[in-house]
Amino acid sequence: MSVRNCRDIGINLRKIMSRLMANDKLVNLLWYSDKDPLNQRSLREEEKKDLIFEKLIKIIPRIDAEKKEKPTSMISIRVVRGRQNNENNEFKDIIIEIEIFVPLTQWIIKNSNLRPFAIMGEIQESLNDKTIDGLGKMTGGDFELNFLSEEMSSYVQTFYITSYD
Repeated sequence: MSVRNCRDIGINLRKIMSRLMANDKLVNLLWYSDKDPLNQRSLREEEKKDLIFEKLIKIIPRIDAEKKEKPTSMISIRVVRGRQNNENNEFKDIIIEIEIFVPLTQWIIKNSNLRPFAIMGEIQESLNDKTIDGLGKMTGGDFELNFLSEEMSSYVQTFYITSYD
């Protein structure tokens, strides 16, 4: 199944979500706010469903506006565009962006990296050059700064897919 119709995109976004949820390093970087998140225990599948799914890794691009006690890192998956390929109408070009939100107080982690870039590296490792069944091969990982506030940073990482039968 390729993306011949927009209804196929939702099914495939769930596959992307599953691939990201399976990356224990990414989950640890999002869940643990201390300076050594990669050396914490990995969450069990049940914990991931309760604590991470649609809370810290989101398909529905909604960020809670209410102030929480403790700010958390999170990512949101968005389908930005789907277009017929100009060269061949059997193909569809899709752009998926992942927004990465990291509180400024959590940038420093124990190793020599910084949390937002460690998160983007794990996302890129999970998705770049990987084939999502029914969708096609994802390429990319380009990123840019989305915004900075007094409390939060946001980057956007972009992936491209050319889908075909």
